[in-house]
Parts: sequence; structure tokens; C-alpha cells
Amino acid sequence: MKRMMMSAASVLALAIAGPALAQSVSTVNQSNTGNSANVDQTASLSGGDSLINQSGANNQANVSQGDDGSGATPINVSVIDQTGNSNLANVSQDTSTIAIQSDSYIGQSGSNNVADVTQVDDWQSSTITQSSDGNSATVVQGDATLALTDDSFGNTSTVNQGGTGSQVAEVTQVGIFNNSSVDQTGDVGEAYVTQSGNNNLSSVSQTGTDDDALVDQSGDGNTSDIVQDGETVTATVFQSGNGNSSLVDQTSPGGIRPINSAVYVEQTGDANSSDVFQRANDGYAEVRQWGTNSTSTVLNHGNRSVAYVWQLAGDDNDASIEQRSEDSDALVYQTGSRNSGSIIQREDSPPTENFSAAIYQYGNDGISSIDQDGDNHVAVNEQTGNFDSSSIVQTGSGSYAGVGQYGDNDSSTVTQSGSAQYALVLQYGSGNTSSVDQSGNNNIANVTQLTNGNMSTVLQSGSFNVANVAQ
Repeated sequence: MKRMMMSAASVLALAIAGPALAQSVSTVNQSNTGNSANVDQTASLSGGDSLINQSGANNQANVSQGDDGSGATPINVSVIDQTGNSNLANVSQDTSTIAIQSDSYIGQSGSNNVADVTQVDDWQSSTITQSSDGNSATVVQGDATLALTDDSFGNTSTVNQGGTGSQVAEVTQVGIFNNSSVDQTGDVGEAYVTQSGNNNLSSVSQTGTDDDALVDQSGDGNTSDIVQDGETVTATVFQSGNGNSSLVDQTSPGGIRPINSAVYVEQTGDANSSDVFQRANDGYAEVRQWGTNSTSTVLNHGNRSVAYVWQLAGDDNDASIEQRSEDSDALVYQTGSRNSGSIIQREDSPPTENFSAAIYQYGNDGISSIDQDGDNHVAVNEQTGNFDSSSIVQTGSGSYAGVGQYGDNDSSTVTQSGSAQYALVLQYGSGNTSSVDQSGNNNIANVTQLTNGNMSTVLQSGSFNVANVAQ
């Protein structure tokens, strides 16, 4: 029985209306030649009410609706309106338990479109509108096994496709109150949405050429939003657990920069959040979060640049990558808890940046930041202890900075300007502090601190200076 209270008056009203439960209504209006309509309102009881209106030639519509007689009249509603030629629409609705009306609307214009809707249990809603030619949409909502325990109702699907045809949309939703929206306009777009569990929300909006989106959400209260336009963009989102949120925005405002990118988001814990914005040509972003309450933000506005955020264990981690540079790569890898990693790769003029930056944090409560400007820099930070902090700032050209901190409460700052600077800081004890500031050209700084509570400061200006510190 549906999770709602029915008043005595409602029960009485259904009892009085009992003799009408076996009735169904069907209206078919066909014009031109070769159209076919088949309506089967199986056993009827309280099921039924189907309207089919086909214009053009060689269209086919098949409707099968059934009910167990426990709901209001009619419990199934199907409206199919096809205009054009050789369209095919199939609707199957089978409702059960005292419930709220299901409905399916398919309106296809153009020719050679195919739409299939299968809805089980009750309170399911599907709307498919396909314009232009050769589009295909498949919607499956509800599950016969889950319906036996009243755990598969209230799902909503909306598909809107247009353009020159060959759009494909497939939506599968089981569970309770899941919602999917697919809007595809333009060329060969494909969208695949699968949602199981309760109260999940998916929105896919695609325009342009060769777009592709895949969303798979299990658990409760997950949200996925994909917006794509431009050329050959692909977004894939996998979310399991509860209360996760993913936003993928691959658009080119004003048509300034074409899009040829791919995004992959995987979140398996609870209450994780991922935002990916790509304006890049040939860019790639990957976000994997397996803990709880972690946050990731990726902004990629540079061409041929890639960004990776891997937060594979632990909770309450935060990672951000902002790329405006060309031909660059950035990685934030965090497995502890309450870590924060930030990488900024800035745009230079002319755009010849070619940066590489990586942050690895394996302990807890670490803070690491890398800021790169100029061109041809490499920066790496690795922290395995707790409460470590590192800052690397690079400007100029062709510098390398490496920081490794393996104790607790270590702190490192590296600032490089000029060209061809080299700095390596290794701190193995706890409570150590290191500061390296290099300007000029071709300077080298090596700092190694092996015990606890050490402090080192290296300040280099000019050219071809070498500093070695070992404590």
C-alpha cells in the first residue's frame, strides 16, 4: 500500500465507483496511408484511457496498459501524437497498489523516430518529444520486483531531442521519486541515464556535434547536472552513496573556443561535491572521490591541458585546480582526511606555458598549494605526515621545485622567479620549517632536514648560485 493515508471518504468514493472500474477509453485518429495503431488495455479494471493521433504515412503505435484495480479511474493514461512518416512508438504501463495515476506522452514530429516507454507500478511520468528525423528514445521506469514491496514509484523522465536526427536517449529509473531530464539539440548526441535508489536527480543538456553523456547514480539524494555544447565532448558521471553532487559544464560562451574534451567523475561515498568547468580544446578532467564530505573544483580554460583530482580515501578533503595555461597537467592526490590541495596554472602571453604540477597528501590536516605563471615549470609536493603545509610559487621560465615532507607539523615555502631555478626540500623530522626564495637565473638550493625542530632559510639572487643545507 502506498505510503500515504487515505481518508474514509476516499475509500468510500472508490467503493461507490466500483462498477465503473472495468471501463476503458481509447480514441484513434489516423490519416494518410499505412498507419497502424494497436491498443490493449489489458483487463482494464481501472486502467485505460489512450489517445493516438497519427498523421503522415506508415506510422505505428502500440499501447498496452493494465492495472490491478486498486486505483482511481483511469490509472493509466497514454497520449501518442505522431506527425511525419515511419515513426514508431511503444508504450507499456502496468500499475499496481492503491496509487496515483501514471502517464506517458510521446509526440514525434519528422520521420523515422523510435520511442519506447515501459512503466511499472504507479505515479510514473514520461514525456518524450522528438523533432527532426531518426531519433531514438527509450524510457524504463519502475521495477516489477520492487513494486511488490511498494518501493518503485513516482519517477519522472523528460526527453527532448531535435536537430538533424540520430539522437539517442536511454533512461532507466527504479526506486522512488527519481527525476531525469535529457535535452539534446544538434547533431549525433547520445545520453544514457541510469538511476536506482530514491530521490536522485539527473539533468543532461547537449547541443553541438557528437556529444555523449553517461550518468549512473545509485543510492539516495544524488544530483548530476551535465551541460555540453561545441564539438565532440564526452561526460561520464558515476555516483553511489547518498547526497553526492556533480556539475559538469563544457560550454564555450560566445563560441570563443571550440570544445573537444572528456570529463570523468566518480563519487562513491556520501555528501561529496564535484564541479568541473571546461572551456578547453582537447582538454581532459578526471575526478574520483571515495570518502565522505569531500569537495573538488576543476576549471580548465587552457587548450590541451589535463587535470586529475583523486581523493581516494578519508573524509572532508578539498581539492581545486584552475588551468588557464596551454599544454599543462595538474594532479591533486589525497588519501587522508581534512586535507586541502590547490593548483593554479596561469595564462601567459604568448601562450607557451607547458606546466606540470602534482600534490600528494597521505596524512591528515595537510595544506598544499602550487601557483605557476610563465612557462615550462615543474612543481611536486608530497606530504605523508599530519598538519604539514607547503606553498610553491613559480614565475618566469623553466624552473623546478620539489618538496617532500614526511614528519608532522612541517612547513615549506618555495618562491621562484627568473629562469632555470632548481629547489629541492626534504624534511623527515617533525616541526621543521624551510623557506627558499630564488630570483635571477640558474640557482640551485638543496635543503634536507632529518631531525626535529629545524629551521632553514635560503635566499638566492643573481645567477649560478648553489646552496646546500643538511640538518
